[in-house]
Amino acid sequence: MSTRNLLVASLVGGLISTVLVNAPVISLINLLICAGFWIGPIVAVWIYRRMGDAPTMGQALGIGALAGLWHGVIGVALSFVGLAGASGVFRQLQTVLPAQDLPNLEAALTGVGAILFNLVGISMDVVFGLAGGLIGGAIFKARQQPA
Repeated sequence: MSTRNLLVASLVGGLISTVLVNAPVISLINLLICAGFWIGPIVAVWIYRRMGDAPTMGQALGIGALAGLWHGVIGVALSFVGLAGASGVFRQLQTVLPAQDLPNLEAALTGVGAILFNLVGISMDVVFGLAGGLIGGAIFKARQQPA
């Protein structure tokens, strides 16, 4: 397994998931069984295969999990500017909730609450990455040579 190919493919997959989940209009794709979360890892497995290495199922799971981890880490980094994570959720809820509910919500999504929210988010990204890696591994696995 090429480390360079693994890092490049998983980073691209994580970036794809980040865009699909956080871009304003494109994020509507998540209405379809959270597709934005697992499409990136599937693409990561495809990219890894296109770079010359045919992944085994275990390697595909690792690529998917790493793509999910990249997505989580990028999401936490974007949460500091209010584009993802707990602060992104709070910002979007401000547009639909009445003003009297916002102080309680803000208290829940700041400090320790925000840290826990983001840690759970990262772990869910890795789980969805594993699912995407499993799907990608089944689709793009190495072909068996006839005997």
